[in-house]
Amino acid sequence: MPEHDQPGSSTALSFALFDGGPFHRLQQRLGLVRAEQRRIGFLVLVAVLISWVPIAVLAAVQGLAVGPTRLESFLMDFAANVRFLVTVPVFLLAETSCMTQLRSIVQQFLAAGLVKDASRASFEATVRETVRLSHSGRAEAVLVGLAYLHTVVLLIYLLDYQDSTWRTPVMGGRHVISLAGMWFLVVAFPLYSFLLWRWLWRLGLWWKFLWQTSKLDLRLSPSHRDGAGGLVFLSESLQAFAGFVFGMTSMSAGILADFVVYEGHSPFDYQWQVVGIVAMLLILIAGPLLLFLRPLYEAKERAIFRYGALASRQIQHVEDTWLPDGIVREDTESSMSDFRSVTHLGHSVTAVHKMSVIPLNKEDILQLLIIALLPFVPVLLTQIPLGEILALLLKVLA
Repeated sequence: MPEHDQPGSSTALSFALFDGGPFHRLQQRLGLVRAEQRRIGFLVLVAVLISWVPIAVLAAVQGLAVGPTRLESFLMDFAANVRFLVTVPVFLLAETSCMTQLRSIVQQFLAAGLVKDASRASFEATVRETVRLSHSGRAEAVLVGLAYLHTVVLLIYLLDYQDSTWRTPVMGGRHVISLAGMWFLVVAFPLYSFLLWRWLWRLGLWWKFLWQTSKLDLRLSPSHRDGAGGLVFLSESLQAFAGFVFGMTSMSAGILADFVVYEGHSPFDYQWQVVGIVAMLLILIAGPLLLFLRPLYEAKERAIFRYGALASRQIQHVEDTWLPDGIVREDTESSMSDFRSVTHLGHSVTAVHKMSVIPLNKEDILQLLIIALLPFVPVLLTQIPLGEILALLLKVLA
């Protein structure tokens, strides 16, 4: 059977946003990827050994692991520890699941027959272009540059900071960069920033892919049982990026914890900042699905008239056949099939009118919101007395 007759193709099957490029090849050389499979546990261990462990050791050497003040104590810095013990590992771990889920979504366009034969070549060209850009060495070089530019901006802020910190302690009346701070600025923070920019780059490519796909002449089904023209499977992309969202809000929760635990601020003083962060992430992840709003709306409008006309003709046929001149025929058993077909078509007409023009599943949105807010729970718990927490646990376990 020719490839264009197949429900899927090698092009769609090879859709991989993270398995390619210089950074992926570096992981292969380090033995972190074997037979195209990531060694997840080893990958996380290496990430921690490269980022967090050297900072902790160097800080301890200079007496800055637990220093004379909170700001001069690396181990008391929630934001820094969360960044390298939670966010960086999560960013790396989530790549595999994200790629797998996005590949399944891309394949579904073909498996569900949504891409017409006339659009097949354009669709596969879009897939190839997206993968090519995600594997681009030039793109990753730019991301590395952005990571170090991000680091330079942070360094300027740190040197302008008045208090002595574990990164830039005050010695001899002036700020100097500590050994831990040097490793932080040269290796650890750029690694975190590179992974962050890499996720944003892949997310941008996903936006681009869906935008180009939404422009194709797709075979949408307004009466589809999923209530979104057959496109509700796109809502699965929210879970594909759940790891990225968790890593981002974990970082935000770490920063918030520093203010709440050490400065005595209330978590609710920052409620609108948290809402803003979560809303921004939701727009980034769910936003590209809105690109299908116009084609779904147009398909729904056409279907309302077409299904309405078909339903009218069918009802007219049934009335002319079984209710001629207002007379009810006696052979009702023979009429059942015609009336059942009217009922079935009525269900389709109702489905068309109820069809959503936004291919989002409410459950997927709720799950993403829970994942986004989960890292803030420990910060809230710091405001609840330990006795109350234990009492609540006992009630739950009782």
